[in-house]
Amino acid sequence: MFRKLLIPLFLALSCTVTAARAELGAPAGRVLLTVSGEIATTNGGALAAFDRDMLMALDWREIETFTSFTEGPQVFAGPTLQSVLEAVEADGGTLTVTALNDYAVSFPLAMAAEHSVLLAMDHGGRPMRIREKGPIWIVFPLTEAEAATAPFDNQMVWQLAKMHVSP
Repeated sequence: MFRKLLIPLFLALSCTVTAARAELGAPAGRVLLTVSGEIATTNGGALAAFDRDMLMALDWREIETFTSFTEGPQVFAGPTLQSVLEAVEADGGTLTVTALNDYAVSFPLAMAAEHSVLLAMDHGGRPMRIREKGPIWIVFPLTEAEAATAPFDNQMVWQLAKMHVSP
């Protein structure tokens, strides 16, 4: 009797887990970003791969900010880093981000929410190209005075291609 009850429960739980993983879906377009490591939701082996449409479906925001790399106020749009981490169910303490040229830097995962970090994909209303620091640039919302002190310049990786979540 006990066994008869466990089997349907196990099947129901298995279907729920499968459905949660399926929610991410597979990229239909060119993959712009992969996330690996301590993540629960994937769409290709141990990775979560995102195309532009998938990233646009997350918590997309437009911000006006300053950077030490640009002149004057700049308008960027893209998903929040936090929404990407939530989409893959990241469970770690450190995020390592890697650019197309293999430049990599690590920082605490908590910075994503603490600073409302944006994965900028549009700049000035246009999708960013590789020569313009795209297709993805990690941008921190800053005032002009904050940008002058360059507090997050090391973490503001442009041409972002990969993220890895570790304990």
